[in-house]
Amino acid sequence: METRERMEIRHWIQKAITLYESAGKEETLGQIGDPEGPFSQSQRYVFALDLEGNLLAHPFSKQLVGQNLTGLRDSEGRNFIQKLIATAKTRGYGFVEYEWRIPDSKEEFHKTVFYERVDGIVLCSGFYTVKESPLEAIYRCFRPYGPC
Repeated sequence: METRERMEIRHWIQKAITLYESAGKEETLGQIGDPEGPFSQSQRYVFALDLEGNLLAHPFSKQLVGQNLTGLRDSEGRNFIQKLIATAKTRGYGFVEYEWRIPDSKEEFHKTVFYERVDGIVLCSGFYTVKESPLEAIYRCFRPYGPC
């Protein structure tokens, strides 16, 4: 399931890059920032950062647009924005994982984000999953075989 979701978020980023290349930066950021726009669907959305870690567009966290997010950490202390920006500057794309709240929720989930740099912008999209313990993963694998 996670492989399919990884492919889907990469496809979303490719659509955003195509829009950027055809319509330009302002139009792309406007559509990304629109919660009713083509880059926002339930718990999946695109957001954009610059190479300094400033949030350029987000459909649900408008209060953070314009702010530098490089000091942001998840609940486990990971500085995921710094990692994302550093890799975007050198490699141009990648995945980052961290713990985060779904918009309009207080519950945290594991989030996987794919990002790609285009010019001086980093376009990002991710998906949420429930983080399971190693014991839960083993149980899930053997559940089809019945009780021990």
